[in-house]
Amino acid sequence: MVFRDRVDAGKKLAEKLLEEGITDSNFRVLGIPRGGVIVAKEVSARINAPLDVIVSRKLRAPGNPELAIGAIAELEAVYINREIVMHLGIDQEYIEKEVEYQKRIIESYIEKFRGGPLDLRSQIAIIVDDGIATGATVIAACISARKAGAEKVYVAVPVISRDVLPIVSKYADKVVSVHVPTFLFAVGEFYRDFSEVTDKDVVSALGKSS
Repeated sequence: MVFRDRVDAGKKLAEKLLEEGITDSNFRVLGIPRGGVIVAKEVSARINAPLDVIVSRKLRAPGNPELAIGAIAELEAVYINREIVMHLGIDQEYIEKEVEYQKRIIESYIEKFRGGPLDLRSQIAIIVDDGIATGATVIAACISARKAGAEKVYVAVPVISRDVLPIVSKYADKVVSVHVPTFLFAVGEFYRDFSEVTDKDVVSALGKSS
C-alpha cells in the first residue's frame, strides 16, 4: 500500500481507528512533529478528539545522523537502544551530549507548538506519526505520555515495520496501523508525496497563529 500524502494517510488511519471503536473527546490526539502532526490533524477531526503535539527527537549515531541510537521526548523521557549502542561502541559522554542537544530543540518546539507543559491526566493519549521504521521516537513519546499522566497510551500510524511492531507494543496499550509491511527501509517509500513539513505547516495544522 502506498499513500498519496500525509493527509490521505491520516484519513485512512482515522477510518482504522473508527473500526476499532476509538472516537471520544476523552482521547487526546498527539502528533509527533513535524510530519506526524499533519497525519494527526486528519485523525483528530475524524474521531472528534482534540489535537496536540508530543515532541520526541531521535538521538543520532555518531557520524550517521540518520541512524537512531534512541530518542528523547518531553518530560525528559529517554529511550536508549542498548543493543545498537553496544554494537557501535558509543560512550556515555557522547550520549549525554546528544541528549542535551536534542533537549534544547524539544524545548524550542514546545514553546513554538504548545507554549506549556504536557498534561494528559484523565485522558487516553493517541500518539500519531507518519510512520515507524525503528520505533525509537514513538517509544520515547509513549514514556513521555505516561509521565504526563495518561490513563492509557495508544500508538496510531499509517505504516509500521512488522519486526518493530512487537517492540513498540511493549510500551503502548494498543498499536493501530493501516499497513504492516514485512520490510520497511524508509517511511517515505510508502508515500507518493513525502514532502518536507515545516514548522509553519505544523503551526497551521494546530490552528495557531504563526
